Amino acid sequence: MHHLEHKDCFLKDLKNMKKAHLIMGPAGCGKSTYCLEIYKNSKEVKKAIKVVNLDPSVENFSYPDCINIQDLIKTNDVMEELYLGPNSSLIFCMEYLVDNLTWLKKEIDSCYEDFFLFDFPGQIEIYTHSTIIREIIKFLISYCQIDITGLFFIDSQFLGDIGKYLSGCLTALSSMVSLEILSYNILSKMDLVKNVPIYVLDKYLKPNMSCFLDELEEVMNSKYKALSYSVLNLLEDFSMINFVPLDTTKFESLIEFFTLVNHFYESE
Repeated sequence: MHHLEHKDCFLKDLKNMKKAHLIMGPAGCGKSTYCLEIYKNSKEVKKAIKVVNLDPSVENFSYPDCINIQDLIKTNDVMEELYLGPNSSLIFCMEYLVDNLTWLKKEIDSCYEDFFLFDFPGQIEIYTHSTIIREIIKFLISYCQIDITGLFFIDSQFLGDIGKYLSGCLTALSSMVSLEILSYNILSKMDLVKNVPIYVLDKYLKPNMSCFLDELEEVMNSKYKALSYSVLNLLEDFSMINFVPLDTTKFESLIEFFTLVNHFYESE
């Protein structure tokens, strides 16, 4: 009985916490579009939503009201003052944010909204080669009392290039393993593949990696055959990669997706 009471208290506390989606993935895969569309439909999803732009290099975005890392630091300023290139400047900005997370907490604490969309940069190295995002997540959970769900986006056009698709799978897997949070992998821009038969799409949404071997061998040099086997075996061994389709141009798809990824909290 004591165990059940403890579980009930935990679930109650979890429901009362602020919630957030961490929007991750390569550049140009629809992360900011998702944030904007959910923000515009906040009444329909019944959430008070605040967008948090954590891309210090973005020049044009359409959020009328957001927490913006560029109020703290910008890549252009870093490039001019430290003579760094674009990628090095972005990494510097993200590390600067990690060193100044009290600024982020102050911004969050000043908001009445209880649901946050963290729009991250598209540079893959921050997901695979550093602990930046993991440190931000740890801070948000521990000090801001925010419960985190990770959304990793890849572009549906990756389906036309098996190399890009598997690269996206590897990056998504790397993020899931390293971040250790509830995660969903998203196949975005489904409006661009609306004429592809559903049985073909299912092959990529719920992949059996061994099915891609022949396709991969057709486009890769034979000397990389062993590497190809290793990549597919790695993905198959983890068996963690599935994709949820998303078409932000369709209201029904957007709402259905948002409901799906928040079902854990709504059903408790």
